[in-house]
Amino acid sequence: MDVSNWPILSMLIFLPAVGAALIFFIPWRGDFLPKTLALLVGAANLWLSIVLFRSFDPTSADMQLVEKSAWIPELGASYYLGVDGLSLFMVMITTFMVPVAMLSSWDQEGRRQDLFYGFLLLLETGLIGIFLALDLLLFYAFWEVMLIPMYLLVGIWGGTNRRYATLKLIIYTMGGSLLMLVAILALYFFHHAQAGEYTFDITKLYETPVPPHALLPMGLAFFVAFAVKSPLFPFHTWLPDAHAESPMAGAVDITGLLIKTGAYAFLRFLLPLFPEFSTSYAPVVVTLALIANLYGAMLATVQDDLKRLIAYSSVSHVGLVILGIFVFNVQGIDGAVFMMVSIALCSGGLFMVVGMIHKRSGTKEISQLGGVWKDMPLLAGFFMFFTIASVGLPGLSNFVGEFLIFVGAFKVGVLYGVLATFVMVLTAVYLLWMFWRVMLEKAPVRARPWQDLSMVETITLTIPAIVVVVLGVYPKILLDRIEPSALKLVGQVKKEAAQMDYAAKENSIRLAKTERGESE
Repeated sequence: MDVSNWPILSMLIFLPAVGAALIFFIPWRGDFLPKTLALLVGAANLWLSIVLFRSFDPTSADMQLVEKSAWIPELGASYYLGVDGLSLFMVMITTFMVPVAMLSSWDQEGRRQDLFYGFLLLLETGLIGIFLALDLLLFYAFWEVMLIPMYLLVGIWGGTNRRYATLKLIIYTMGGSLLMLVAILALYFFHHAQAGEYTFDITKLYETPVPPHALLPMGLAFFVAFAVKSPLFPFHTWLPDAHAESPMAGAVDITGLLIKTGAYAFLRFLLPLFPEFSTSYAPVVVTLALIANLYGAMLATVQDDLKRLIAYSSVSHVGLVILGIFVFNVQGIDGAVFMMVSIALCSGGLFMVVGMIHKRSGTKEISQLGGVWKDMPLLAGFFMFFTIASVGLPGLSNFVGEFLIFVGAFKVGVLYGVLATFVMVLTAVYLLWMFWRVMLEKAPVRARPWQDLSMVETITLTIPAIVVVVLGVYPKILLDRIEPSALKLVGQVKKEAAQMDYAAKENSIRLAKTERGESE
């Protein structure tokens, strides 16, 4: 199917927004029709992403299916979209997980379920906009738009401590975003001073040298904004609370999608915009990533709340993703992008299983569960599958991403690789121990056996499980499309960092000669 004349990227972004508007402004009677409309819109967007995949040239590292037009010409801002190997699968996993999250909450009880599903669609618009934007101001707009539905999903339909969780989420993310906005404006004015034009076009800003005195504060501002959203230690503390208080679909989307925006932004913006900063401080970031990897695993080991345990597991896995990005080789970046897709599937699947247990038992506390396998063997089977997938069993998707990151880490330093692989042993310990306590330990006395999975729940869990197997057995379908863009990014960052370092040394030599001449 030839989509070269379609505005397919705009369709992917705004189709969910149109669906959300219909849900918000049509006076529906009951929840079934708006829920069905939301699911159909989500399915249509998934079909569009499959069309995008089929139209994508896997041999090219350039931006494809580009859409560009004037947006705010007085400011030099443009409506500029494009997709490459780094963003293609971020879009696809978003369009895949949103309808899955909708299905996982299909039988959810509570007020105004029509609005709940509308906000899920609005969240999808913000997420896809982030992954496709090639204009910094447009990216920032989508970055902020994404927070509104997430805030409302947790704040209205969350648990008993939802106000605290949403306040913490907003403080952390808005604080990081404001720092980034200041750095964006500084880069904007630096480019004008050097090139004589005002623009937010990142392809032009990539070539803008940042003055040495501004490099650290600007790079740090972008880094903090993305580290908060990832979330990377020590900026992670909002995540467990947001996870614990989120409704099921919200928790699935936070794990599967929201926290991927930070890691993606490192690849798309921080590394190519600030290559010298990125390479100079890579050892510091790698250290933070390894700490997050170990720290998240250790805290997950002592959790009694299932949602918090999986949240800390996500912190640990995000540390591994950041490690893959900042070792600056193709294997690491390939593994990081692959891992982002895989975590969305595996951790999202675990959250859905936990939500289904919570709906039946009324608790997320491991100490109050036990013997679930006896009552719900089908659910237990899915729980086992997503647990061993998260551990990294060969033949399943997490293993591929982890292995590539380990290869990338060992190429840079043996210690990095050893520490990362050690944490994977700890991951197996806490996840398998969690499974044993919930499923196989002696069950407390229950008034009646719990009902096993319904048909909708079975379909909901089967869909991501199939994809986990397919990607584990045949990772080439992703890697062939990721690798050209990863090669281009690594070459670009190393080349620009070397050029800037050479220019800085030349400037230092000239300055030293000038000072010696003045003193003589």
